[in-house]
Amino acid sequence: MQGRIWEPYEADGAVVWGIATRETRDRVQAYTEALGVSFPVLLDETGEVDRMYDLLFAFPTGAYPQDFVIGTDGRIVYASNEPDVEAIEEAVVSELAE
Repeated sequence: MQGRIWEPYEADGAVVWGIATRETRDRVQAYTEALGVSFPVLLDETGEVDRMYDLLFAFPTGAYPQDFVIGTDGRIVYASNEPDVEAIEEAVVSELAE
């Protein structure tokens, strides 16, 4: 599965969480099980995380999934709604180098 690009960086402190926004626990569990997701997925049923990061309309299409890399200081250092493994990895490496 493509979603394991962070694993080589775990020993360096990289942590991966998924955040399911405005979805039910049952729906998220079915989705993650079907995809074989291997990282924890947090529930944001009320959309609080979206509001914290001002993500209500992060991308004009509103398309999901959306990928974000949050830096060690809590700021967004990468955001996209089109998977770009190379760019995600570059953001992780850059953040871990700081």
